[in-house]
Amino acid sequence: MSRKIGYAFLCKKGKVRKKNQDNYWCMGDFLPQDNQGQERTIAGEINLKETRGAFCVFDGMGGEACGEVASSISASAFDNIYKSIVDFDHQSIADICYIMNRKVCIFAQRHKIQYMGTTAAMLFFDKKEVKACNLGDSRIFILRGDILRKISVDHVAEGTVFKKPPLTQHLGIPSDEFKIDPYITDLKIRKGDRFLICSDGLTDMLGFEEIEAFLSETHSIEDCVNDMMDLVYARGAVDNTTIVVCEVR
Repeated sequence: MSRKIGYAFLCKKGKVRKKNQDNYWCMGDFLPQDNQGQERTIAGEINLKETRGAFCVFDGMGGEACGEVASSISASAFDNIYKSIVDFDHQSIADICYIMNRKVCIFAQRHKIQYMGTTAAMLFFDKKEVKACNLGDSRIFILRGDILRKISVDHVAEGTVFKKPPLTQHLGIPSDEFKIDPYITDLKIRKGDRFLICSDGLTDMLGFEEIEAFLSETHSIEDCVNDMMDLVYARGAVDNTTIVVCEVR
């Protein structure tokens, strides 16, 4: 029996920001560098017997120079890398992160930009497993049954006096400072599993229990994405928001 992955995703510019610094890569779809987000949710389905699945969210770091450029470079680089990936093992996924990081750093160096960066949160599906990888604070969750669990790690500084702590890991860190260390984990997939990848535009506006309720109580994953985004906007949509929901069928 072959597994299928249904997916739905939406990226929107918030009400406050002048630019959309979020981007994504969802089975070949990603946004151009200068964009105002999507007008509607895009949905689709893949058969894991025929192809492997990959879904990514990139959040250009707010307040930093060229955040939208960093997220766009990462999405475009992933698009080129995906075509040549032989296996979704831990080393290959780490190598993908190193390549994207180098691309962002090269752009910053060539254009004399002192600092630019983006988070990365990614899911890689094969026939029986999914691997999750992240750098930064864009989060990945799994809903199994009616229980939601975060399977990413927030790379943020502890004990900070800042309202929002700075990131300790992200794409765009020069290798002469230190080598990035992506968090990678894997688990078996089961029919009915739902996965969420999102930028902090969602998690800053909706609580854990609210996200759990949306994922468990909404029949359609497309409706789930739309309903969560509607609530983000009803509460002010302070940041850009990207939501990707995947379902094992």
